[in-house]
Amino acid sequence: METEEQPKRFEFIYGLVMIRTQRFTSLMDRLGHYRISKPVGWFLLYLLPVGAGIGLYIFLSNFVLLFSSQVHSVGTAVRSISPLAYLGLPGINPYIPLLDGWVALIVAMIIHEGAHGIVARSLGYPVKTAGLLLFLFVPIGAFVEVDEKALKVAKARDSGRIFAAGAGVNFVVGILFLILLSSVVSTMTPAANGIAVNQVSAGSPAAAAGLKHGDFVLAVDGIHYNDSAKLGIAPWYKPGQVVNLTIYRQGQTLQIHGVTLGTNPANASLGFIGITSIGLSDLQARVSSYSGAFFSRPITYFCIPAFPRCQDIAPFSDELAVFYTSSYGSSLGSLANLVYWMFFLNLNLAIFNAMPIYPLDGGQAFEAGLRGLAGGKLSERSVNRIKTTVTFLVLFVVASLPLAAYLNLI
Repeated sequence: METEEQPKRFEFIYGLVMIRTQRFTSLMDRLGHYRISKPVGWFLLYLLPVGAGIGLYIFLSNFVLLFSSQVHSVGTAVRSISPLAYLGLPGINPYIPLLDGWVALIVAMIIHEGAHGIVARSLGYPVKTAGLLLFLFVPIGAFVEVDEKALKVAKARDSGRIFAAGAGVNFVVGILFLILLSSVVSTMTPAANGIAVNQVSAGSPAAAAGLKHGDFVLAVDGIHYNDSAKLGIAPWYKPGQVVNLTIYRQGQTLQIHGVTLGTNPANASLGFIGITSIGLSDLQARVSSYSGAFFSRPITYFCIPAFPRCQDIAPFSDELAVFYTSSYGSSLGSLANLVYWMFFLNLNLAIFNAMPIYPLDGGQAFEAGLRGLAGGKLSERSVNRIKTTVTFLVLFVVASLPLAAYLNLI
């Protein structure tokens, strides 16, 4: 009688190192035997069409734009984004930070693969091996190998739950981190009661006075201001006027004397100091609108903080974080960014894997569901044709907008 060859503990394949460990398998065995594991498997299965629906809605909306009057402006915007932005890999995608991105991606992949194994064990299906995946010496994720032969003969409701587990758990974790992100952002308050200096024009009176991004103008000649509009219409705000500024910089209040206002390029009768500013109420509104977008406009959270058009939306972005303080202290920026990427990469991994694209989880679950609904009435050839057709249709919709933009078809 032939015995099945035991898999190697360490295996090197195309630059990737697979480290198999019995500890992961044992852990999945223990977790799979909890009574709650089976109901959780059903819950994750019901989440799969939710994730697929969100993904299809997003990509179908993009597809519809191809036939709208906005198609040319949309095409210009898409072409302004690097094609690498469509790859969710830190270090390759220019908008995903290397450290936070890799931590979030590794965690997302570990819980994704672990969920497959836990649900499989809860239903009595064997897990052959499990372990870590490394690129040379750098961890990039994990893997779980559920017995393929057992899955092929499994009931559709069982295989469907196993396939859905990874995307489902990523969806749940993503939502939990989104709630945490909203909570962290809600603790942010403006660092000072003044006018935030966002940009300083080169060669301007503000530049000559040493003002820089992150400062707050608290007062001019002893008069307190926290509204940019009121500063601009002050009666003394005239060309040639010499003023004294009180500013806030990194916890210190400083005095700057003898700043001579220039002439406003847009209106010669108005003074010009040369700053692009944000008033106190605007800073507060950014926090309240971002933390409250979870219920009012969740699409806000898909605007990546590193995108130029999104830096004024996320209060914890590199451009805006300097204007705020929080109960989290100096760790606010790093914490908020890590939580954001934990949310973003988990949810995107869930949505993309949930769509009926073979051989992703959603595609395999779709195939299992198709077999189950057909009840043996469809031939293997028919099942493969339907599966392949759906996969190509979905991929066509996903790729249509960026492909048309980069080929200059729009």
